[in-house]
Amino acid sequence: MIARRSLVLLGLGWAILGTAGCGGPHAVRGEQVKGLDQEAYSTGLDKHDLQKLLHENMEALQKSQVIKQWEQEDRPAVSVLPFRNETTEHVDSALQALISDIETTLVNAGHVRVVSLESQPAVMDEIRRQSAGGFNPADMARWGKQIGARYIVTGKVFATDEREEDERRVQYFMFLQVLSVETGQILFQNKTSLTKAIL
Repeated sequence: MIARRSLVLLGLGWAILGTAGCGGPHAVRGEQVKGLDQEAYSTGLDKHDLQKLLHENMEALQKSQVIKQWEQEDRPAVSVLPFRNETTEHVDSALQALISDIETTLVNAGHVRVVSLESQPAVMDEIRRQSAGGFNPADMARWGKQIGARYIVTGKVFATDEREEDERRVQYFMFLQVLSVETGQILFQNKTSLTKAIL
């Protein structure tokens, strides 16, 4: 009898806890909620924003003179350096992931041979250590030579932030650059932008 009452009370307790939990926030996967990955939860940069900015930049690169030059050079070696984060957003890891996205696009397009920095840990450590103040073209040329690349693809992300009463608008800009390792010259540069706001 006591054991039975304990089981009933335990079951009732779980039922109450389960009901209480139904009304509050709960974990979901992206495919369970239509449009979840498209929704803006803040004015901060999210994966969708970065993918959009990068996609537009990569489309411009594919139509550029640099691609024609690479086709004539019979697949020169290219390496992708980390993007510089000039915003107050904590998106360094997301920007790091963009390196793989760019590498994938370049490899699949077939215009170049991609030299991955992941296989060059000493150079990568040096780049991370020195990149706080921005990339110096002379350093880029040196790093490019160390890893055997003729061209470097890199970029920067900037933001302007405006507030008025309860409203906020943040405009983001992503620059994509292709540099010659030999000369440090910028051979391609494109800017994409997007705006996020709380109205």
